[in-house]
Amino acid sequence: MSASLLAAPAALSATPDAKALATATAPFTARFNVDKAGLPLGDTRFTLARDASKPSCFVYRGQAHPNALAGLFLGDIDERSRFCIVDGEIRPMRFSHSEKGEANKSYTLIFDWPAGKARYTDKAGRHRTFDITPGVQDPLSLQIAARAWVAGASDSASGEQGFPLVDDDGVKTFKLTRAPANAVKTPAGRYDVLKVARADSPDHTLELWLAKGEHFIPVQVTTGKDGRVFTMKATALSFQD
Repeated sequence: MSASLLAAPAALSATPDAKALATATAPFTARFNVDKAGLPLGDTRFTLARDASKPSCFVYRGQAHPNALAGLFLGDIDERSRFCIVDGEIRPMRFSHSEKGEANKSYTLIFDWPAGKARYTDKAGRHRTFDITPGVQDPLSLQIAARAWVAGASDSASGEQGFPLVDDDGVKTFKLTRAPANAVKTPAGRYDVLKVARADSPDHTLELWLAKGEHFIPVQVTTGKDGRVFTMKATALSFQD
């Protein structure tokens, strides 16, 4: 139910070209329903917007709202990433994860690139510092980096790519595979897609169907761990100038 479609582990990623970056950073709003084994759990909303104070920077936000049944076990989740395009690379500046009623799981990462550090603070008062290098992403900016990687490849090309990621557990290795796939149908419409899947952990399921005609936004996602699988399907997509 987490707002992060790619909230999991990270290897060095290829630098995308300008066209691929422009595709992956086109501002949009996307809404999804969430279910587990056909049981509705709630909805999720993602928005990507330009930072009004700096044209080369963006704010990406994910919000998950459980329905009445799921709300007995889960609280609202709000994640935000502020990232900038620096020397042709996606560079996160600040990330926050807020989980209602869960101080230990609600945290902030501040990226100090000159020092090569990501500074972690959670609402329980804990502090940590992680070493980072250029290319490292946060759980939301990683979505943008992955979409830029797909946008820069041939529609028919399969491949594998590693991405560095830092979250509340530190820096990890996250590997994705890319392959052609059949069209998918969601409440928002029918889409021609490429399929991206996690390749480094058999215990974690992660499959994303990226819409080729919609800036490679995920329109369907399957994610889970240890057999507990959740599905997200797009209910609405819109783009801003």
